[in-house]
Amino acid sequence: MEKAERLIDALEAAGFEAYIVGGAVRDLLLGAEPSDVDVATSALPEQVKAVFPRTVDTGIQHGTVLVLTEGEGIEVTTFRTESGYSDSRRPDQVAFVTSLTEDLRRRDFTINAMALTKDHIVVDPFGGQSDLDNRIIRAVGDADERFREDALRMLRAVRFAGQLGFEPEQATADSISRNADRIQAVAIERIKIELDKLFSSRHAKKGLEFLTESGLSRYLPAGRLFCRDWTRFPENQPALTGWAFMLHDTYAGFDEVRAYRFSNDERRLLQQILAAVREPEWTKWTVYQYTDAALAAARLLAGVETDLLRLKSELPIQSKSDLAVSGLDLLEWTDHSRGPWLREWLNFIEQRVVKGALANDKQQIKEWFLHEYSNHQSTGKTTD
Repeated sequence: MEKAERLIDALEAAGFEAYIVGGAVRDLLLGAEPSDVDVATSALPEQVKAVFPRTVDTGIQHGTVLVLTEGEGIEVTTFRTESGYSDSRRPDQVAFVTSLTEDLRRRDFTINAMALTKDHIVVDPFGGQSDLDNRIIRAVGDADERFREDALRMLRAVRFAGQLGFEPEQATADSISRNADRIQAVAIERIKIELDKLFSSRHAKKGLEFLTESGLSRYLPAGRLFCRDWTRFPENQPALTGWAFMLHDTYAGFDEVRAYRFSNDERRLLQQILAAVREPEWTKWTVYQYTDAALAAARLLAGVETDLLRLKSELPIQSKSDLAVSGLDLLEWTDHSRGPWLREWLNFIEQRVVKGALANDKQQIKEWFLHEYSNHQSTGKTTD
C-alpha cells in the first residue's frame, strides 16, 4: 500500500489524479490485506511513462502500464470507458476519459467499483460500502448489460459468494439465471480459474449452491456433477481437494472433468487423490505410494481416522531416492549387465525397507541381497 501511495504522490505532483481502485479497496474495507493493488489515473499511458523511469507496456492499448518501483510492479491504468463486447470478454472499443466515476461505472460489482485516495478517503459513487455492510453482491448499473459485456462476471459473482459469504442481490441473481447460457462462450481456462478459487474458498458451500440454483452449472462442462447436495463439502481446502470431493462423491472419474484442461501435475495429483480415497486399507506400503497432498485429501474426504501423514513420516524412507543402495551397487555386487532384473530387485528391496523387514543400511542390504540373489539363482525363489 505504501508503495502505491508514493506512486500516487508522484502522479499528483505531475498534475494528475490517481487512486487505488478495485479489489484492493474492497479488501481494505473488509479488514483484509489486499493481494494486489491497482492504480487508476487521469494520466494517459505516455504521460505515466514520462513520470516513471521504469515501466512495462503490459496492456497499453487498454491504458495499462506496469510501473516498476522499489522492486515491485504496480499496474497503472488510465480512466477509461468501454463499449462493444462482440466476444463476450474484451471491449471492442476503449476510450480514455478524465472522470473517475465513468471509469468505475464499467466495473462488474459495486463492491469492486470503489476508489481510495492516498489519504484513505473512499470514493463510492455506486453504493459499494453499503453493499459490503449488507453482504450483498450487486452488479453496477444494468446487470444484463454487465454480463453481456463479459459472461465470466456471472461466475465471478458465484466465486465472491464463496469467498466472502455474501448473497447475490435479487436483480443480479435473476440476471445470471437469464444469461446463464452465455458462460459457454467463455474460455475454459478462465472458467477453471474461477472454479479453483471457489472450491478453495471459506464459504464454498454458499457459492456452489448458488452455482446450481442460478442454473449456471447446467452450461458448464460436466455440469451435472455440480447439481448435488454440498452440505458435506470441505471448505477452505486446496482446490484439487474440492474437485476430488465432487468426483468421489458422485462416483465419477477424472475423464468427467478432463475438459477443464488441468495441468499435468494437477491431473496426476487429482488422480492420485481419487485412488487414495478408494483404498480399502492403509498399510505402510500403501501410505508410502502417495504424496503428502494426496494423503491429506484422502483422510479428509474418506474420513480416515488414522493420521496418514504421521504414519508416512515415520517410515524408514520417504522415496526410492532415500534408499541406502542404488542400481549401481547391485550391478557391482553381481557383475551382471543392466536388465529388467535390476528394477525388480530394487523394488523388492524398497518394499522390504518400507515395511520394516530390512534396515535401510547399505551393508545389511548387501548381505541380504547377496543371500537372496544366490538363492534365487539356484531355486528361482526369494524369501517373502
